[in-house]
This record gives sequence, C-alpha cells and structure tokens, in this order.
Amino acid sequence: MTMESVKLTESLVRIIAETRPGETEPAFAMAKQGLLDYLGAAWKGRAQAETGRLLRYVSGSGQALLLGSGQGAGAELSALYNGYLGHYLDYDDVNQTVRGHPSTVLYPALLAVASLRPVTGKRFLAAYVIGAEVMARLAQAMGLQHYRKGFHNTATLGVLASAMATGYLLQLGTDRLLNAMGIAAAQVSGIRLNFGTESKPLQAGLAAQKGVQAALLAEAGIAAGHTVLDGEQGIFALYGEGVRGDTRDILLGKWGRSWELCSSGLWFKLYPFCSGASHVADSARQLYQAGGFLPEDIQKVALVFPPGGDAALLHRRPATGEEGRFSAEYVAAVGLSGLAYTLENFSLKPVSARLRQCMARVERQYDAAVIPGKTAMPPGRFAVVRVYLKDGRILEHRTDIPKGSPGNPLTAEERFQKLLDCCPEGIAPQLAAFVETLESDTDLSSLIKILKTDKS
Repeated sequence: MTMESVKLTESLVRIIAETRPGETEPAFAMAKQGLLDYLGAAWKGRAQAETGRLLRYVSGSGQALLLGSGQGAGAELSALYNGYLGHYLDYDDVNQTVRGHPSTVLYPALLAVASLRPVTGKRFLAAYVIGAEVMARLAQAMGLQHYRKGFHNTATLGVLASAMATGYLLQLGTDRLLNAMGIAAAQVSGIRLNFGTESKPLQAGLAAQKGVQAALLAEAGIAAGHTVLDGEQGIFALYGEGVRGDTRDILLGKWGRSWELCSSGLWFKLYPFCSGASHVADSARQLYQAGGFLPEDIQKVALVFPPGGDAALLHRRPATGEEGRFSAEYVAAVGLSGLAYTLENFSLKPVSARLRQCMARVERQYDAAVIPGKTAMPPGRFAVVRVYLKDGRILEHRTDIPKGSPGNPLTAEERFQKLLDCCPEGIAPQLAAFVETLESDTDLSSLIKILKTDKS
C-alpha cells in the first residue's frame, strides 16, 4: 500500500504518532520563546478584574492548573480558563501561516495534562511543536476562504491542533489519535464576529478545552470517524475550499525537515491589540514622532490596505477600547494623537470624545496597484497612513514589516521586558530560568508550582 492510497486523515495522524521528540528539537528555541510569551500574556490577563468571572465558573474540584489562582479544576476546564487568559488582551503570539494564535490554544491544553501527570520537558515541547505544525498545515490546506467567510482560525483550527498535541503528549498511538481527530473535528467552531468582545478569547479557551476533551475521550476508548479530513464531507470541504491536488503535500510534505516554527516563526506583540493593526500602529507612531502637527491640525487620514488586508479589523467606529483592538481607525487615532499603545487605551472604557473626533476623520482605502514588499509580513500585506493637514501638507508613512514580526523581531531584552511587565514581581526571572532548560527536565512539577502562585 502506497502513501497515496491511504486516506489523508490516517496519513497525517500516523506521521504525528511516529514522530520522535528528538526530531522536533530544531524548533525548541522558538517553542520556549512562545511559552514565555504565552505565560506573560496569560498572567497579564489574570490581572484583569473581568477574568474573575470565568475563574468562578471553572474552579472547583480538580487539581489541574488555573494560572495564578491557587485553585484547581479538571483538565478540560483548566485548558478553557488558561486559554482564555492567554488571549484575553490579544497580547499573545501569532503565526502568519495559521493567521491566528497557536500558543494560547496549545500551551493551555498541554499544561492541563502536565499539571496532572508526569510529563518530560522534551515531550512537552515536542507536543507543542507538532501542534503548531498541524495548525499551520491545516490552515494552508483549508485555504484563504475559511477566514474570509468569517471563521476564527485560532478556534477552528486550534481544536484540531490541540487535540493532536495533547494526544501526542499522552502517547495515544495511531488508532486512538485518529479517534481524537474525529472527536475534535465534530467540535470545529469559532467566528470572527465575536472579535472585540470577551467571546474572542473565550473561543481560544474553548478550542483548548475541546482539544483536551477529544484526547481524553479517545484515551478512554471512545471511537470516531477516521476520515474527517477526506472527501466531500470532510472538514476541508465543509469549512474551506475542498481537498485540492496539493492538499496531501501540504499536510505531509517535508514533515520533520521543515518545522513551521523554524520557517515562519512566531510574531511577538509589543501592543495589546490585533496584529492586523500593527502596520497602522507603526506608521501612525512614526508620523507623530516626526512631529510638526497636532491632532487638531488633521483634516483627514487615509489608511491604505491591499484588498482584504484589513479583514480582522471589524470595527470602524468602536465604542470601547476593547473593540478598538480590532479597529484600524482607533489604532490610527491613538497613535496620531500621541497616546501610547498601552492597556489603558484598549480597555473596556468608552472611547474618549477626543479620539472619536479623530476617528471621524479617518477612512479606509484599498489599492490593488500597490506592490507589497517581497519580505512583507504577512506576505502581501502593508498599510499606508496618509495624513492630510489643514495647512495643505500631506504626510505619509508605509509599513510592510511591523515591529515584533519575524522579519523585524523583538530582541531578547525586549521579550524579557515584556515578561517583566506582565508577570507579578519576582515571577518572570523564575519562569525564564526554568524554561531555559525545560527540555532537560524529567517532569514539569517545578514549573507548575510557580504557575499556581496566587499573585496578582
């Protein structure tokens, strides 16, 4: 029997099950950066009073990690809560191939299991690498229409990836891993219309929860279909563009020889809002810092995108800073008004009259004739901020590679400063020291103990 004659689902799951942890080691450095960034973003989310509502919902019987709370829950609710925390402020990492957030789905699922069972650091990191790989390959195979239709890749693809990562961590083997994939496929969900509400991070948490649930149900012997990626009723047909001629190669080609984390890497954010607005943010900040105008000097502002380049930025006139995380107009107004891109300006508070006035002068434009830079991140994307002043001057700045993206990465010092800013006092150095040698540890009990620390 040739590989081509085996169904897509079985082929992918088999190659996952047969991957040795040592094969994933080239991606460990990026995986560890992703872990620290996730933990920082999650702890900052934990510090927000509003997240206490979900803590009250999930806490109870169980010993699985509820980050920073000193409380416990069952594995599935642990994944839900910690995934919600990591994505609550939209401060967590992004992968451009996924067009979504891998770490805030994968690490909560893996930590839920690792807080209950003995897990080596090497297998823990390997499970994350594999989960990120699956998530990226599924995104490529699904095609662009999935996101454009309104699905939330972090949630829809995340449930499948977290099931595979968790199943790999549990060493389920091919048959049970196939069942986990089938169970997870039955729970694919998540919509972009929830962007700018608490249900956006909730969708990330639900994907982590469902992934853990799928793996544990499969471990318990619950069976499911073994062809959920295949044919006219598989998920690619139902949610994407169908199984194409290149789908098999996308899912299986060069497996283990070219890890996603080593090629496209992770995007670590400087700002607590959607990475789709980062191009606008960098340009607006550059224009303001160059000086020569005040907000009241602005007659109008044009934000120029490639067609579809602003798909994630749903809100044109946001009412709150939370909605402003997904608004190009709001991000431009904050930057051009000389305000900092801090959490205070992206909170639940109503947008100020000053910023509303500035946003009223901002409009979006689309120009297919503008050629994106060859190294643009994500590929094909850019944003031009063009400011028309009342004195007749026109100021313009274009960004193709935002700060924090793999092409313009944060330095190690900047990443650690973000961790310091996010974590309670004294926690960041402990986390950094532990994660540095994580692959050498025989269990994660010391890390879990730190993460259970009840500090705000």
